This record gives sequence, structure tokens and C-alpha cells, in this order.
Amino acid sequence: MLSKEERARIRHHLGYLNVSAAATFQLGVPAALQTQFMIDNAFDKVLPEAEVMVREFLCRLNEVEAQVFGNLDLAEIESTGTIKVDPKRLPKLAQTYKIAQEALANLMGVPPNPFDQRSWIAGAGGMNVPVG
Repeated sequence: MLSKEERARIRHHLGYLNVSAAATFQLGVPAALQTQFMIDNAFDKVLPEAEVMVREFLCRLNEVEAQVFGNLDLAEIESTGTIKVDPKRLPKLAQTYKIAQEALANLMGVPPNPFDQRSWIAGAGGMNVPVG
């Protein structure tokens, strides 16, 4: 069974809120909106034998995010002596993150939130929307 902390990290990595309810407007009046129904329902349906894979993807996502935020000083450095910082480091990390995020989403049966506000992963993938 996934712990409460693991569930919170999964929500975070799939771009879902970690709140019980969010506010929206309905006919100009604030109204409560349940935003978590898909992900919360999925937690209860993960097969026990798949929990190991869920945790593996969760660890990979945590590692990539730690690299993004743990090496912020590299954004200011182009090179030092013979060592050069890869200018495409962030897009490469974002692509790795996106791959792991999509794998976790597939395993959970829930799409990553298309309204995720994290801009550092925005260019790493796309959104399929029918135009008609």
C-alpha cells in the first residue's frame, strides 16, 4: 500500500494538486471543485505487485527534480577551466523527467495534468487535443 507521503509525491510529479478541494468560479460565484478524483481513485487500484514499479518511477522523478533544483548555480556558469557545463542540461533533464512521468502515468492509468504549471518541463512533451 502506498503511504500518504508517496501519494503526495505522485500527485506532485503528475502535476496534480495536493489539496482537498480547489476553488473555481461557476456563473461568477466561487464554487468548490474536486480536482483529485482521477488520481485518488487510481491509488486504490494499483496492484500490489506493481507498487515496486511505482516506487521506482517515483525515485527517478525525485532524482531528476533534485538535479534541477540542486544545481541552480550551474545556470550561472558556462565553463570553469577545462570543464564545460552543458547548455542543454535543463532540456535533457526535462526530457528524462517527462519519460518517467509518462511511465508513472501509464502505470497509474491517469494522464499527467495537462494544466501543470511547471514551465521547466513544458517543452519536454506535448498535449494531444482534438481540433474541430
